[in-house]
Amino acid sequence: MKTLLNPWFSAGCLTWVIVLAARKTGHPLPFINGYIDDAFAIPVIANISLWFMRVIVIKNNYYVLSPRQVIFIVIYVSIVFEVLLPNISKAYTADWIDVLLYAIGGIFFYRVMNRGVSEIRDLLIRD
Repeated sequence: MKTLLNPWFSAGCLTWVIVLAARKTGHPLPFINGYIDDAFAIPVIANISLWFMRVIVIKNNYYVLSPRQVIFIVIYVSIVFEVLLPNISKAYTADWIDVLLYAIGGIFFYRVMNRGVSEIRDLLIRD
């Protein structure tokens, strides 16, 4: 459960809620609506995947995603949202800057968020 309490995960989810609320009220936030939510996409998705692996599959709070798994998530999201969906629906547009932001988000997730529960606790105690 502590995986879902990661402050970066919370920040990403809060960003998405703000973006959706702004869109629904007809007041989209230009920079946040266009790019910040894409930068948080992979950290949020990968963190949910990490939680699923820790709680349901592996059942170990020290488990971390491998680089291969994070790269797979980045490639999969890039293909679905920047190649497939724009070809199927006019509601989606292909933006290769989003792919770059997905990659940056993947690197951020792997280097900052992808830690065992004890490592996070040790980092918080030292600071």
